[in-house]
Amino acid sequence: MRPGNRKHSGAATVEFALVSAVLLTLVFGTMELGRIFLAWNAALETTRRAARDAAVMGFDALPYARNDGVLHPEASGDSAAFPALGELTAAAVSIRFMSGPFGALTPPASLPGSAAQNLANCTQGLSPCVTAVQASLCLPGSDPCEPLPYLPLGIPGLPLTLYLPLSPATVPLEGAGAAGG
Repeated sequence: MRPGNRKHSGAATVEFALVSAVLLTLVFGTMELGRIFLAWNAALETTRRAARDAAVMGFDALPYARNDGVLHPEASGDSAAFPALGELTAAAVSIRFMSGPFGALTPPASLPGSAAQNLANCTQGLSPCVTAVQASLCLPGSDPCEPLPYLPLGIPGLPLTLYLPLSPATVPLEGAGAAGG
């Protein structure tokens, strides 16, 4: 080995370390950005599916609607989670029934006992006459609805505090005796 080459023997290693740090930050940042878009679209799809299921199946199908919203209709309870997004669980799907022409929320305790009772209420002008279903993503146990935090995989040195959108989806009631549905 010649003496002139010995001075530059570690230069390639240092250059690689500098370039790879920037390259890996870009690669993992791009992956995290893709995951954020996945979470955003999953939030929209989850509430859309849950609202549709609840509108078609009625008052007794809420557990199924929540689990189907996160793509696990066979699950029981509220522990099912959306694939690759552990923070998006069935417990985070809030389903509320709305009545009247302006969509006032109907408290769960005052929901009609059956689809036939709801249809009778709607045709006779009695209250509550449930006409729509709204599903949104909320922090479990929060009232009023608070946004669900997004849990990033993390880029070292870059603190990220993001929240999933509430993504309210409102669907006219169909299967629980709504008038005209």
